Amino acid sequence: MTTTHSEIDPVADPDRPRPAPPLTAAPVLSTAPSWEALRGYATLMRGVLDALPFGVAVLDRGGTLTTWNSELASMLPSPPSRGGTHDLSVLVREVHRIVADPQDFDARLALALEPPETEFDGERPTSEFEVALHGEDGGALAVSVNAFGDGDESIVICFRDATGELRARRELEHRAMHDQLTGLPNRELLMDRLSVALARLGRQGTAVGVLFIDLDGFKEVNDVHGHDVGDELLIRVSDRLRREVRDGDTVARFGGDEFVVLCEDLVRIEAAEPLARRLAEAVAQPVSIAERLLVVHASIGVVVEQNSATSAEALVKRADAEMYRVKHGAR
Repeated sequence: MTTTHSEIDPVADPDRPRPAPPLTAAPVLSTAPSWEALRGYATLMRGVLDALPFGVAVLDRGGTLTTWNSELASMLPSPPSRGGTHDLSVLVREVHRIVADPQDFDARLALALEPPETEFDGERPTSEFEVALHGEDGGALAVSVNAFGDGDESIVICFRDATGELRARRELEHRAMHDQLTGLPNRELLMDRLSVALARLGRQGTAVGVLFIDLDGFKEVNDVHGHDVGDELLIRVSDRLRREVRDGDTVARFGGDEFVVLCEDLVRIEAAEPLARRLAEAVAQPVSIAERLLVVHASIGVVVEQNSATSAEALVKRADAEMYRVKHGAR
């Protein structure tokens, strides 16, 4: 039986060339996002920026303000309009209206915007500084500047109200340097102020006076009437001491029932003696606490120094020794 050429099975005849498959157009893939995707991304970024609890301003390489969030707009007296074109000077002008020292802000911002001496790939280190806000409440504005050098050289400036943090720091510093019961400067702050006062003696030609005060009879008040009454007595005594000194003098609680008065810029050495008498008389006035009339007295050691080479520790030690001499001499 003969077989025609058309009846040959192509699978059975591997040497026979197979017909080429029909040509079809390859699909075209695009990596560019659609307008809808770009619009959605922009909406997402706007929502993220507006959700931040601090102000954000983005500037391009030419200094044009391209983006800012709602928090920044609420911080500025006249926020930039969405439809207008604004530059860094507009932002700086508005910040000037809320800070206490515009020149200080300008100097710190210029320093933060300076290119770093070392080149960085991509993001440069963030520069941060803090300036005082305008007003009498002692507020603060924290500013951080982050410049990107990855081709677009954009700048992101963040503004944050740091008033709460500043007050917390001040409170911690105050507690560290003041007596918790009376509110007077504590021993550490006293020694610091005394060291500064002694260092100025050589330039001013004046004297420094140190009055070391110990309360006579305070232990009996504590033992008989309790610590609550004793604490109240210390508060009353500290108030009386403060009223008798000059504005520039320091009344400190040295410890227990001991107080120290630092008198700076004494023109006459004899000026410390009348002050010591006034302090003793003020302390000796009866105090009414919890329907009890209490009386304590003060033994006061007075030392006046004109030599700037004297150490603060040595001067307080001498005043303490003088106080004990007065106490035992009175007894």
